[in-house]
Amino acid sequence: MRSPTLRLLLAAFLWSFGGMFVFFILNFHLEALGYSREAIGLAQAVLSSVGVVFAPPAAFFIPRMGYGRTLLLAGGMASAGLLGVGLDRETYVSLALYGTVGLLFQGALIPLFARRVTRDRTVGIYSLQAAATTVGGFAANLAAGYLTRVVAVDRVILFALPAFLLAALLVPSGEARTASPPFRIQVPRVWLTLLFPQVLVGVGAGLVIPFLNLYLREKFHLDYTGVSWMFAVSSLATALSMLLQPPLARRLGAVRTIALMQGLSLPFLALLAWSTWIPLVTASLLIRGALMNAAWPVFNALAMRCLAEEERPGFVVVQHALWSLTWAAASGISGKVQATLGLRAFDLLFGGTLVLYAAATLYWIFVFPRTGQRCGRSMEGSV
Repeated sequence: MRSPTLRLLLAAFLWSFGGMFVFFILNFHLEALGYSREAIGLAQAVLSSVGVVFAPPAAFFIPRMGYGRTLLLAGGMASAGLLGVGLDRETYVSLALYGTVGLLFQGALIPLFARRVTRDRTVGIYSLQAAATTVGGFAANLAAGYLTRVVAVDRVILFALPAFLLAALLVPSGEARTASPPFRIQVPRVWLTLLFPQVLVGVGAGLVIPFLNLYLREKFHLDYTGVSWMFAVSSLATALSMLLQPPLARRLGAVRTIALMQGLSLPFLALLAWSTWIPLVTASLLIRGALMNAAWPVFNALAMRCLAEEERPGFVVVQHALWSLTWAAASGISGKVQATLGLRAFDLLFGGTLVLYAAATLYWIFVFPRTGQRCGRSMEGSV
């Protein structure tokens, strides 16, 4: 494959396949090994929190190492960490190793795409990247659900290994020798205005998303395959919605598009939480995921447009670290609440998520247009 951009898009697909495969099966894997619900919550917290520890050095490391070499390193580290988790060898240490690689991969890949396209094509390329990663999630959910029927649940997770290795091999050879400008923050206020709503969403997501597969299985008595199909169809719907974002962003502007997508997702989150009719829950899962996640490529384009190249890897790393921190804290709390209340805990947890997502939506509507003026026309239709 000669096109470097196509190679990177395929690498994004494979990385997402591996990551979503692990995301789907990890709770079931740990459960099959005899871990308690609280221990699973701790595992999710470890997986997320390591990014916070390594964020500061990674912000300086990625530009010095170069985007291509960082992607190669991430592939090797993901494989090593996942092997330890799959074989139940120093599981928490292996999870910590695996948890650092998302920080490196995203911190290199997102700025690399921004370097390769013109400013007026950023939403387009990030929508393609997001669609590729989401289709990777679709394939991963189907594969994981099928493999639980033919392979022991505590060994299925190892089937994600080839995806990470192949993703590393697809990095264009020229990128492995290209350095980037040293990391430097130009205007800290811009970072704060972009990151604050992500903190709200990260906490809200951490309360329920890591446990959504367990919630659906327990509430509706589904098997692994049934849950995997629900997640797979949801991923496919999300991919389709992401491809619609470039014309929508050109028409409405980046900020209004983000607010619209997130706001429309809220009623479906409520239905997912409190409906008892499985067809409605399935439809709500599909629509909620499609709407909420469709805003990500628009946000990435907005952030890359607002920031200079020397800021971009560091911003992506810090964003990932904050997401990991909020996800870790919320998932740890969620695990304890579930251990105490059982399935009834999700009434409180979904309520908290709904409030936080609504607050993030209101922020984009009322606060960001006043505080994010440095982004200039990138807030409008020229993203």
